[in-house]
Order: sequence, then C-alpha cells, then structure tokens
Amino acid sequence: MNKVIVVGAAVVDVLLKSKALKTVKGHEVPGGLAMCEVVGGKLEAEESMVASGGGGTNVAVGLHRLGEAVKMISRIGKDDLGEVMINQLKKEGLDLSMVQKGEGKTGLSVVLVSADGGRSIVTYRGESGLISSREIDWEEIKKADWIQISSLGGEMQFLEDIILFAFNNAVKVGFNPGRKELDQKERLMKLIPKLDFFNVNRMEASILTGVSYDNEKEIMRKMADFGCRVVAVTDGKRGASVITNHTWLKMDAFAVDSVDDTGAGDAFVCGVVAGILQNSNPEEYLKMGLASGGSQVMKLGAKDGLLYKNEMEKWMAKKLKMVEEII
Repeated sequence: MNKVIVVGAAVVDVLLKSKALKTVKGHEVPGGLAMCEVVGGKLEAEESMVASGGGGTNVAVGLHRLGEAVKMISRIGKDDLGEVMINQLKKEGLDLSMVQKGEGKTGLSVVLVSADGGRSIVTYRGESGLISSREIDWEEIKKADWIQISSLGGEMQFLEDIILFAFNNAVKVGFNPGRKELDQKERLMKLIPKLDFFNVNRMEASILTGVSYDNEKEIMRKMADFGCRVVAVTDGKRGASVITNHTWLKMDAFAVDSVDDTGAGDAFVCGVVAGILQNSNPEEYLKMGLASGGSQVMKLGAKDGLLYKNEMEKWMAKKLKMVEEII
C-alpha cells in the first residue's frame, strides 16, 4: 500500500439523465456537437443523483478502492453541501485531514446526461478553486510516495508550487490538466519534464503539440519528447495510449454500453496510477486505466463504476487488441 496525496476539486454533482436530451450538430459550437433543448423548454428526467464529484474526489476514491492509502487536498465551504461532501467521502474511508474549509460556498456541478451517455456540465467552482498553500502541511507531502493532481481551475502558481516542491523532495507526481491549465501552455510545458505521469486526451494532445488531430503518430512522437516518464493519451471509445522511453503502446477500449461518460477520464487516471504504483508494466497499467474507465461509464455518476481491487482482477483477465511501436 502506497501513500498517495490527491490534489484537486471537490464539488457536489447534481446529475439528471433524460431521454429527451438530444445531441445535435451545430457549426457554432467547438467540436460541432451540442446537447440542447429549446429556449423556454422543460424536460422530464428519468434518473437523478446527488453525489460527491470533482476530479480530486473522483481520483481519491478510485485510488483508495484499488488499494492505496489516500489523503486528499481540496477545499469546500462550511455549508450544507460541504456536509454532503464530507459524509459521502467518509463512507469511502478516505483520510480527510487535509481537506480545507472556507467561508464561501462548496462547489457545485449540474450534469445533464443524454440517453446515449453523452453529457454536458455546468460548474460553479466555489471554494474548490481556492485551495490555500498556506493551509497545507508541506511536511506531510514529503512523506508521500505519489502526488496526483487534477485540474486546479487554472491556478498555475499553486500548481507550480506543488509540482516543484514534490520534484525537489523526490516525491513522484502526476498531473491531469483541465482546459484552464492547457490555455496557459507556456507555463504548463515547463512543468511537464518534472512529472512522472501526464495525461491528456487526443484533442488536447493535438493542441499542445501543434500537430493535426488526424496525424496520431506525429502527435505521439512529439508527446514522447516532452520529457515526462509516462505520458498517456486517451481517445474515447477508440481506446488509449501510453508512451514510455519513446515506445508507443496503443490499446483498444473495452466494449461496454455507456450509461454516463461523467468521470471516465478520472477513472482512467486511477487505473494507470494504481498500476504504476503497484509496479505493473506499461501494458498492464494501460489496461488497468481502460478497465477503470470502461467500468465507470456503465454507471450513472462519477464514482459508482470505480473498481475495487478484486473487480479489477476480473477485467484484467479479458483480452484487448494492442499495438506497440518505437517512435
């Protein structure tokens, strides 16, 4: 069992799944697809859920279920939603001694889920975007075997502080950035060589490398030059890749029926990081990431599908198509 500290957002998710939500094409939106309802419309939902969410809590729970000793650094408000958050995380057995409490509101996300599992999210970050360096026990961080960081809402100074502290104290660190970190490319690129694990999706990798989305091999070649020990690139239902020492390993996704894609990326991170910590080889930890992500999308919400260690063993017995290439 490794000592892991997870840093990231803690928000309460309110999920509504409706057959009436449609995914439509639209040239005015990035990616060309939108989930919408007419202005003034009113929809009925068939399923609902109120649950702890945010990249920090999702990854913390996922790694704990896979056998790691996890502490979480995040920030919530001293309000009713904060109590909901704490109660749910206590049930998972997490160590919450490093969770901060502020005077503002606990973060909140409204997640709209369509019949095919696609989702759109509106997030109010609240206190989750205000993690304070001054309230962190930095001596405790020195004791960790691994620090895993989820998106910090673009708070680059704090991100730089914690990555440099980990690097200077020989604590391994992984990072899965969000849009606001990716928008600050120049500062982000300086941090990547200090990471032991870096994870983005294929579109984000295309933007970071400046290579066309369709030129997958060149994207991977550029990502291999970033200087990070393990780089992972997810590609939705097409699977995912890991790059180590200029070896590109690509694996198909598990064939599953998607109920809700919320938290799939966080789940993938849980599987890969747990595999690295448990001294698995790249083929094994990539498969663990895909198993965790595949299980997650089969359930509503960001946590119900996260695997326990005994469940992971069953998924690992299944075979997936894999290709390996030196780049």
